[in-house]
Amino acid sequence: MNPELAAILDTLPPYEGHDAAAPMLPKQCYTSPSFFAFERDAVFTRNWVCVGRVDQLAEPGDAFAMSVAGEPLIIARGTDGEIRAMGAVCRHRGHVLSCGGDQPKGLFRCPLHFWTYDLDGRLVGAPRMGDALAKLRDTVRLPPVRTALWHGFIFVNLDGKAPELAPSLAKVEPCWANYPEADMVTVPPVQATVPVPWNWKIQLENFTDAYHPEFVHRGTHDFAPSIPPGSGVEFTDMADGDNAIMRNVPMLSPDGGMMRDGWGPEAMFPAIAGLSPRQHNWLSFVMVPPNLQLMFAPGAVSYTLLVPEGVEATYASSDRVTGGGWILPRSTVALPDFAERAAAVREGAGKIWAQDVPVNNAMQAGKRSRFMPDGIYGPLETTLVQFNAWLLRAYRRAARDL
Repeated sequence: MNPELAAILDTLPPYEGHDAAAPMLPKQCYTSPSFFAFERDAVFTRNWVCVGRVDQLAEPGDAFAMSVAGEPLIIARGTDGEIRAMGAVCRHRGHVLSCGGDQPKGLFRCPLHFWTYDLDGRLVGAPRMGDALAKLRDTVRLPPVRTALWHGFIFVNLDGKAPELAPSLAKVEPCWANYPEADMVTVPPVQATVPVPWNWKIQLENFTDAYHPEFVHRGTHDFAPSIPPGSGVEFTDMADGDNAIMRNVPMLSPDGGMMRDGWGPEAMFPAIAGLSPRQHNWLSFVMVPPNLQLMFAPGAVSYTLLVPEGVEATYASSDRVTGGGWILPRSTVALPDFAERAAAVREGAGKIWAQDVPVNNAMQAGKRSRFMPDGIYGPLETTLVQFNAWLLRAYRRAARDL
C-alpha cells in the first residue's frame, strides 16, 4: 500500500451500518489516482456490475465487448442460448480481443496471429502451431467470468465472490410489478466515446440527490418535485445486504413522463396499460451501485450505464448523455412516429443534462479545493447518506485484505 492510499484510508469515517448517518467522504476519494485504483478492486471487482441487456444478444452467436474495472470482457450468447462473459485477452500473447468487424459470427479472432475462440471461450484455431494445436484446443480457454441476469439486465462479478445478486435487489421488485416485461424491448443507450470530466461517484450522487432538482432543474423537473403540495419524495430503508438505493417522487398529474422540455404531463411514450394507480402517479429513481441507474415511469423504464475510466473521467451512456437507454412496450416502438417521439424524449433529457453538467463540473472542482468542507446533509439527501454507507462497507471490506 502506497503512503497516499494509506493516508486516505486512515481518514475514512468508520462504517457503522446503513441505519447510521454516514459522513461525507474525504475529498481525496474523488481526486486521488491511488484511491481510484483501490476503488477498482474494492468496488468494481468485488461487486456485481451491469454490462448490458439480454436484448442485445438476441440470437446465438451475438456478442459485445465491455470493460469492467479496466478488464476487457466479451459478453456472448452461446449456441445453447446461455449468456456468458469471458476475459477478452488472447491466451497466446495477450492481445485484447474484440467483437464484430470481419470476424465470422460466433468466433473471436485475435488480429495479431489469428488465434480464434468460440462462444464458450475455447480455442478452436491457431495457425502454424503444428502438432501442438490438438493439445491447445483441449487446454486453452478464455477465462470465464461469473454472470447473473436480473429483469433482462446482464451483470458480471470479476472476483466471483459476491453474494447472489437477486436477493440484494429485492426492494426493487415492486417497481417491476405490472410492467409487461415479456412484451417489452430494449433500445440500448448509444455507447459513450467521450468521458465526462468528473469522478463516477459525483455522477451517481447527482442522480440520487432529491434536494437539487427544484433549484438546478427549474422548468425541466417541476412536474415531479421533491416537495409538491401534499406528500413529497419517499425514501426506502437500506440494510447491509441491499444493493439498491431508491427514491420515489410524485408527479403533479397521472401518466406523465419525458417531453421535449423535460418531465411533464404530455409524455412522449404512452402510459402502459395495467400499471397500478400508484405507478401511474409516481416516478421511481433506483441506483444499483456501482454503475446502473434506473428510472421507472408510466410509459417506460430508462437506464444509464457508467464506466469509470479514471479518477476524473467517467463514460456515461443514457438518453440524457448519448441517446437511447429505454425499455419499452413493443407497441410503443412500433408506433409510426416512434422516431419523432424518441427524439423529443432525447431533447427533454438533454435539457436536464445541460443543467447538470455545470453542477457536476463545479462539484468536482470543489473536491480539489483546499476549502472543501466536511459537508452537511439535509433531510432530502437520505439517499446520499445511504450511498456513502454502501461505499464505506465496500472500502472497509477491501482494506482488510491489503
